[in-house]
Amino acid sequence: MAKPSKAVMAFMEKYGVESDEIWEVHGSTWCVKHKALERIAAEVGIVWEKPELKVCDMAAGITAILVGGKLGDHVEYSFGEASPKNNKNSYPLAMAEKRAKDRVILKLLAVHGDIYSEEEADDFKQQPRQNPHVTRVSDIHDEISDDIPTVAATKMRVKDSRPIYAALVKEMQRIQDERELFEWGQAKAEEIHALSGEWPQHFKGEYTKHKQSIMNGKAA
Repeated sequence: MAKPSKAVMAFMEKYGVESDEIWEVHGSTWCVKHKALERIAAEVGIVWEKPELKVCDMAAGITAILVGGKLGDHVEYSFGEASPKNNKNSYPLAMAEKRAKDRVILKLLAVHGDIYSEEEADDFKQQPRQNPHVTRVSDIHDEISDDIPTVAATKMRVKDSRPIYAALVKEMQRIQDERELFEWGQAKAEEIHALSGEWPQHFKGEYTKHKQSIMNGKAA
């Protein structure tokens, strides 16, 4: 899986989207779960207008619904469509409403086009894992340091990563011995790899910089 774009990472951090609620499909498209979008809509206070049913042919399984939503002074509208060509379940009206609402939410959050709803297409659906909350070693793209072993770790929420990251950096910076730093990194590996979003990469930079400062101090 490729590293999320800055827009995707910012979206995850701002709205507390967990790593198992968003994923990549087709190499460059990022999809988010419908229930995550519903939660965000409630948290930010999106106000919905009454949906308008534009097309309804239940015998043919074809529906189209217009939905409007408001966030502050920002208003957006979008259609949701369902037909046998893009919907395989038995509830086309519900699917059309989900698609319309998800599109409106993404528009109001200014990420439509960068992120899509899982309801947009069946092939956007997330592939199940035995435990989707656990990051596998194969999912870890960049090593933090040769000092810190790459381990599978239960990923925390992105918004929870910030205070843990700050505590780790503060604790690390108290260490002024290279051997002690190595042992600390070994002991903290799982906690470090549990960081979500861009925090592991931020930590990598801080660790490298601190280790270099210790080595430079010895040389002096």
